[in-house]
Order: sequence, then C-alpha cells, then structure tokens
Amino acid sequence: METTAASGLPKGGIIEYVLGRLFERCPEIDAGIIATYEGLLLGANVRDNDEPENIGAISSLLLENSTRIINEFNQGRLTQLFVLGTNGFTLLKNIGEIGFLTVTSKSSEIRRSTYYSFLKAAKAVEVIQDWLV
Repeated sequence: METTAASGLPKGGIIEYVLGRLFERCPEIDAGIIATYEGLLLGANVRDNDEPENIGAISSLLLENSTRIINEFNQGRLTQLFVLGTNGFTLLKNIGEIGFLTVTSKSSEIRRSTYYSFLKAAKAVEVIQDWLV
C-alpha cells in the first residue's frame, strides 16, 4: 500500500485521520467533510444522522453562489466562508486546487480553538493535496 512521505499514512487514510483529529479536538462539531468543488465527497466524519453527501452538495452550491458574489465585488478568490445561524454555524475553507473542508455545528457560538483547529485541518490537507489526486 502506497503511503505519503509527509505523514507515513496510507493515501486513503489521510483525510479520515485529519477529520478524526478535528473531531477529537472539537466535540461541538457535528459534521466534517472534504469534497471537490463539484461536490464529490473525498472524506467525511459525521455524528448522529447527518448525511455527508447532502452536506457536500449544499456546500458546493454555497461556494458557487458565494464565489459569484466575491467576483461581482472584485474581491479576488473566495478562501473561506463563515455562516452563523440561530441554531448553529457552518465553516467552509478552500483546500488548494482539490476542494474544500466544511464543518457544521449545532452550537450557536464558535470557540476560538474550534476555528483554529478548523484552519489547521484545512492546511494539513492542503499541504498533502498532491498525494490525494
């Protein structure tokens, strides 16, 4: 089985490892997915009854619409998105050329440690993206 030089983990296990660590550090996160910009699921970790394919599809649409807004305002390339609702939050972050990381939570406030763990997870996958495709 081929492994990455960066982690020593099997290629197929890198995303699961990163999402697992994110869940360990942030118990308020209900779902974490990594998907392509087209919505194809590359990896997921969900609690309860969340459906990762549904999260991937919705996230892809959200990114598409947000990218249009960013383009209209001439603000460059969309890098991350934070959506706060009365019943929770959603964070999205692009991961280089491969896709994006989405996390959802039913918590109505985001902790600083959760946000930094989210950014760290996205960076970890971005660093090894060449091994994922």
